[in-house]
Amino acid sequence: MFLMCCSKKPNDFRIKAPDNDGNVVERIYLKSMEYVVYRTQNAIRIDLDDDNPNTATYIDNHHKLGVILARIYSWLPENLSWSEPINRQIARAIAVNAKGKQDEAIEMLNHAEERILNLKTLQGKLQYTASSFAIVGLALLTLIVFYENGASGYALYSGVAFCGALGGVLSVAVGYSSLTIDIDANAATNCMIGASRILIAMSAALFLYFAIASGVLLSFIGKMDSNDGIFFVSMIAGFCEMLVPSIMSNLSEKIGNDKLSKPKGDEAA
Repeated sequence: MFLMCCSKKPNDFRIKAPDNDGNVVERIYLKSMEYVVYRTQNAIRIDLDDDNPNTATYIDNHHKLGVILARIYSWLPENLSWSEPINRQIARAIAVNAKGKQDEAIEMLNHAEERILNLKTLQGKLQYTASSFAIVGLALLTLIVFYENGASGYALYSGVAFCGALGGVLSVAVGYSSLTIDIDANAATNCMIGASRILIAMSAALFLYFAIASGVLLSFIGKMDSNDGIFFVSMIAGFCEMLVPSIMSNLSEKIGNDKLSKPKGDEAA
């Protein structure tokens, strides 16, 4: 979104040829005798004919869009090739504004900004979800390896963790529409957040399993002939993010109350 007034005439611009700054022209959106609107790899530009009597007016009109163009440019990726439909709209707005139709240009740019934000939000959600499914896939692979090697103890732990991961990814799927994404976050950040959600779900499932196995909670499930009940509550633990924290908080409160109510004589004994 740069404005240039240099020696090379607008009509001389060609795709895959350098512009006046030596940057390769990737795409030309509008070209006339007075100006050309084009895109390089990382910028949308307008180049004006120095000898045209309207050049000063075009420059003044372009500067009036400085704030909104700077804001939009901050949302765009460094490589503009993936946002080409939005690039065309921005280029059209720049060309319309050069002719003095500022209200129309601002309306186009506002719509372009909305499209950018929606696109970045969708991209972030997909990255978050994809990383969640990837962790579930790894959990399943680990479970298969332990079962095939006959490691029954580790297989049970892996099964509990896998069920927790299934509950976590189900929670992600159910809450997909309301998922909040930071549009300033990059792909690695979105993937790490999505993966951490499933790892937390797996940890919660394992915590609940050990609580059952030790008889602290839901001891009747541990006495069942099959592990179906354990796998079921593991999925619930993975699905409900606050289930295990609530259990831990209640246990901590109960232990604290028991200590306070315990007679001093008993403590001495």
